[in-house]
Amino acid sequence: MRSQALPSTPRLNRRNLLLGAGALAAAGAVGGWRWWNGYGNLQAADRAATSLDAQFEQGLIGIERSGWTRPEGLAAAWPVLSGDIDCDVVVVGGGLAGTSLALHLAEAGVAVALIEARQPGWGASGRNAGHVLPILRDRSVFDAFPDQGRAFLDAFREHRGLPFALAERLGVGADVVRSGYLNVAESREAMEKFRAQTAWMEQAGLLKVAETGGEDLYKRTGSHLWTHALDFVEGGRTNPYRLTNAMAAGAAAKGARLFGNSPATGIEQDSQRWRVRTPQGSVRAARAVFCTNAYATDVVPEFARAFYPLTAYALTTQPLPAEARGVVNPGGAALSQVPLDLNPLVRDRHDRLILSSIPKVGGAADARWHFANQLEWLHRAWPETKGLKIELESYWTGRVAFRDREFPGVFEPRPGLFGLMYFNAWGNLMAPLMGKLLAEGLAADRTHALPFPIERPAAVSNQGRMDRIIRHLLIPAARTGQGLGLI
Repeated sequence: MRSQALPSTPRLNRRNLLLGAGALAAAGAVGGWRWWNGYGNLQAADRAATSLDAQFEQGLIGIERSGWTRPEGLAAAWPVLSGDIDCDVVVVGGGLAGTSLALHLAEAGVAVALIEARQPGWGASGRNAGHVLPILRDRSVFDAFPDQGRAFLDAFREHRGLPFALAERLGVGADVVRSGYLNVAESREAMEKFRAQTAWMEQAGLLKVAETGGEDLYKRTGSHLWTHALDFVEGGRTNPYRLTNAMAAGAAAKGARLFGNSPATGIEQDSQRWRVRTPQGSVRAARAVFCTNAYATDVVPEFARAFYPLTAYALTTQPLPAEARGVVNPGGAALSQVPLDLNPLVRDRHDRLILSSIPKVGGAADARWHFANQLEWLHRAWPETKGLKIELESYWTGRVAFRDREFPGVFEPRPGLFGLMYFNAWGNLMAPLMGKLLAEGLAADRTHALPFPIERPAAVSNQGRMDRIIRHLLIPAARTGQGLGLI
């Protein structure tokens, strides 16, 4: 492998992390770095995460620490699979993708069982930043689709509001809100450059946007820091843990069988069917779909080696004091900064702020440091908050899965064995949507006609690459620039 050969590296504004050609050139020199090797799959990480610090570093800290589980608490636990059962489709993994897949299969009359190593929402679906981002990243991805992406883009156009529709009919509409997704900038030039990145979506009718600025922007954000903004009108915010568990309950209500604390320990072909084994039982099905995202195990080794894992963190504040509620983001839109987004922000229905980023090297467990870093930015954006009592409620980490293509992975390494995973930072929309579309293909026995290609997973050459580039180089450089007032 040549050290200068890099994957398509996400730019630092959560959608695509890029600090500049110089930083990437420096990052290329560390192509042989191996931090994540051995931790690319969940079982290896579990074995290594013997201390609390290691659990934070690997994104394996208990889900009860996630602010998304508060104030309602943890969802009711599903029983352990005990014994052997048969069904049409077995889903492995109870996140946004797996529960959407199970829900839509059950609604189509397919006999489906879902097994989860912990409980639904334990992984990234209970840990992410809560942004519903209604964009597609890279138009060139669709050049490789059989129809240049026409069928998928039609499906996206029709169902881009799926998280909000699902939440409304499943009873968690207050936690999944089409609040708008406000991309704020300190200059018109920055906003216009950003808008050019998604112009193709506007032209195709895939994205509704509205420009704003001046007094209107101030009324929405409460801050004079930004002068211009682009609002993705159909974006918003979600409590991903609540939505995931609502879909799990909805699937069960339609006849799906759900099991928690039942990790897949092995898989084998049994005649023309697949048998997925757990510690106390097994599921035998015509088709098996793994929806493990960044928490893959070595049960299907191909799924554990085909992505770049990265640890991220998020935190929630205590509900804002009354004096701050009319000041900090009173319009309630999900907030992202352009062109560099170090402090994505959500304000939820409990008037808590949810902030997220990448943890400092060797200090993922340091909640106080990360909260102080976010608080410093809050005081810059909203000077009125200095002296107000804004306190930390929860702090947690999780794992993000990047791949070389800016599109989720849909795999079939062997006939009837599928994978649906690697959603990066836009899974709150894409995971439920892809779960629905895959369910339709499986239910009709027309996976060959899905609106996206089914691939064979290919191992990446160095799983530590994204961690080294982003966490060790780009984020520290960006934080330094922010501290010096350059960003």
